[in-house]
Parts: sequence; structure tokens; C-alpha cells
Amino acid sequence: MKLAFVNIMQELQRFDSMAYLTQPPVPLAILNAATPKSIETCLVDEQTERARFHGDAFAFSVSTQNAKAVYDHADTLRAAGKRVILGGIHPTTCPDEAARHADAIVTGEAESLWPNLCEDLLADRLQERYSGSPTPPARMRPVDYTFFARRSYLTPASLFATRGCNRRCSFCVSSRYMGPYRTKPLDVLEVEIDQLTTLYPRAFLLFTDDNLLADRDYAAELLALLRRKRRQFATMVTVDQFCNPALMETMAASGCLGVAIGVESVDDDNCAAVSKYQNLQKPFADAVLQANQLGIQTVALVMIGLPHDTPDRLQNTLEILKRIPLSLVDMRILRIYPSTPLYAPMVASGDVTPNWWLTEESYPTCNHLLPSCLSMHFRHPQFQPMQLQHAALQFTAELSGTSVDDISRILNVGRRGHGLGFAGLILAARRRYARQARMQLRHVEQAMTSPAS
Repeated sequence: MKLAFVNIMQELQRFDSMAYLTQPPVPLAILNAATPKSIETCLVDEQTERARFHGDAFAFSVSTQNAKAVYDHADTLRAAGKRVILGGIHPTTCPDEAARHADAIVTGEAESLWPNLCEDLLADRLQERYSGSPTPPARMRPVDYTFFARRSYLTPASLFATRGCNRRCSFCVSSRYMGPYRTKPLDVLEVEIDQLTTLYPRAFLLFTDDNLLADRDYAAELLALLRRKRRQFATMVTVDQFCNPALMETMAASGCLGVAIGVESVDDDNCAAVSKYQNLQKPFADAVLQANQLGIQTVALVMIGLPHDTPDRLQNTLEILKRIPLSLVDMRILRIYPSTPLYAPMVASGDVTPNWWLTEESYPTCNHLLPSCLSMHFRHPQFQPMQLQHAALQFTAELSGTSVDDISRILNVGRRGHGLGFAGLILAARRRYARQARMQLRHVEQAMTSPAS
């Protein structure tokens, strides 16, 4: 029996976003380690290679964005007599849909039940559904990164120290469906860091946690471990954490090169409307200045199409962001994910395309050539779909400049944090963002002025 773990990526050659940071699919390595030795395993990762399907059974990790592409592969494989197993966040939230394209689906975390599923696979008695449960910290084991066989990821030293999230932002799926917030034992994490140091001695660590610093006692011990290991790292933080001067000083002293921050909106009522209460009334601009002095690059994740957005507000947002010395701004349009509090009411009112992830086209009169992070599947009372897409591209083009002042500022932050290589990655991303945004702006503007629109 040969089992292939498959990571299908969407729109690899389209407009860039933070998804450009290709990284190993660590959850698949966890399942590989839990697979009995009687099953031969391999990895198919579309981030690093063209997908070629050789084997007897195929286990796909499915997100909402790549669901249709996965289903197409799954249907073809099953028609050829292969076994297909689907798991991940999308089958967890849409199990009936996923089950139509699989011999078995797994909801929740698969780690604890995976050996039993493999026994059923070997005995040709796969059940239609397996319900996973949150893995307790005591049962977490170190990831074996040799599974990725030195593939060419841009950020190969990716890892996570926590699971789940203690926030409940209304647009987010994972915090509701992937178990309570848990922390990995530090001795397990240390084994992973040592392994990554051996495999990728020059790479910075990229923590992919939803909320790495939520448990402050654990965060203090984690940062002390990183300081002792002398490993530089980047991660995501919440606005309230970022606006804590003492915490950011500790982050810098522990080797932090950069943070991505879920700003979403500069307007408090918009943040409150999506339950992002940790953002309210925080001195974000002052915190960016402090981070720059500490040598930490700041990436703001900004979302437009929120409930209180208007054309005037977005213009004001753009002017505010221009005055803040951010290293990078990553623009998204609000996405209405299934099983979030936003989805069902908007389907009932006709304001979101039902099952939009299965359609070739999204909302009428929007530009379908743009990537998923800038696609439109819902009706906003203040904007036509292409107007929001135009605004997102305009933001990206104007906030991703590479003037002499921009380059000097980002390099100076890098020098302070002993991270000139990381600063180079930021500058390269800004150039890509600006170039591709300007190119796509022309297409959107042509479409907006054409008779058909």
C-alpha cells in the first residue's frame, strides 16, 4: 500500500499576497509520523512541484479556497479506482459536501485517530467519516521535517507552538472548529527548533500560529527559549499585543525580525462589527514607530468590504496608512466563509453567493482574473464588486512604493534587528505587489468602463 499526502495550492502564478510565502505543510508531516510502517508514504506538494499522482490512496488537506481543485483531483482518482481521504478545515465545516468526493473524510484534528484510519485502509474497510478530537499537549510529538526532503520553500523553517485561538472574530473559521487553545510542550518545541537549525541553519523560524502569544506565561517561556537558542523568527501578533511596549521589547530581545498584525480596519466600529475587539482604541501608529526602532518589520493585514466601509472611509484609510511607516501592507477583501456567523444570514438575504467556493465565477460584474484574496462573492451596500477590487489594488499600488526613502527606512529597521536578509524579502515583496497591482488595475479599470460592465 502506498499512501500519498497531497497539498494542492491555488492560483500559484496569480497576483501575490502573503500566500507567496511558501512553507512546508507541517500537519501532513504529523500524519505521516502517525502512519504505520506497513504503509509506504510520500508527499505531493504543488508549492514545489507539479502534482503527479502515483499510489494506491491519497490524503488531501482541504481549505475552502482550494476545495474545488481538490474535488476535481479526488473525483478523477476515485474514477481510476484509487482511495481518497479528505480532511482539514473545509471538510470539518462542510462534511456532507466533502463526503461526495471521498471514500472517507476526517473532521477536526486527525492526529489521534489516524492509526485506526490506516488500519481500516489496509483492511479495505474505510468508514465514510472519522471524527477527530483536539490533541492534548501531552500527546504532541516533534515534527519530523525530513519528510519534506529539502524541498525549495521560501520559508522552510515553519513551525507552530500552539493550536487553536482564544479569539472569536466573526469572519474566522478556525477559531470555532479546530479545538480550544493549546500550547505545545517546550521540550517538544525545542527538539523541532534544533532539527530546523540543523536542516536550515540560515533560515529564520516562521511561526504559523493563529495567536502565538495568547498565553502570556507560555509566551514568556517560549521567548526565553528562542533567546537561548539564538534563533531569529517572525510571527503573527494581535493589535493589543503589538501595542504592548514591554512585550515588543522582549520580542526584539528574543530575535524577532518581523510581525504580521491583523489590523483589518483603522475604524473601531468596523473592527467591532466583526468582533475584533482587541483592536479597539489602540495606539497602533505609535507601536509601529516603536517596532521600527526595535528592529522589527511590521506587516499590516488590512481588510476592506467591512460593514461600515464607504468610499470616503476607504480614502481616509488610505491616507492614514500612508502616514504610518509600515514595512508592508497585505490587502484582502472580506471573505464570507461557510459556518461563520456571517455566512447563513447573508445567504438568506441573498447577499452572498451560496457555495461560492464551488463556482467558476463569483459575484456578477466582478473581475474573475484576480486571486481569491481579492475576489468578490457578496453584495456590499456601498460598493459595486469591481469598486472594492479597484480599491484593494489602489491601496496595494500606493502603499508598496520603493522610493529611496522607503528602501532606506526598511533597511534601517533591518540593520537594527540584525535582519538585512529579512529586509530584502520585504523589499522584494513590495516590488512584486506594486508591479502586479498596477498591471491588474489597468484590467479592472478597463472592465469598469466597458459597456458590458
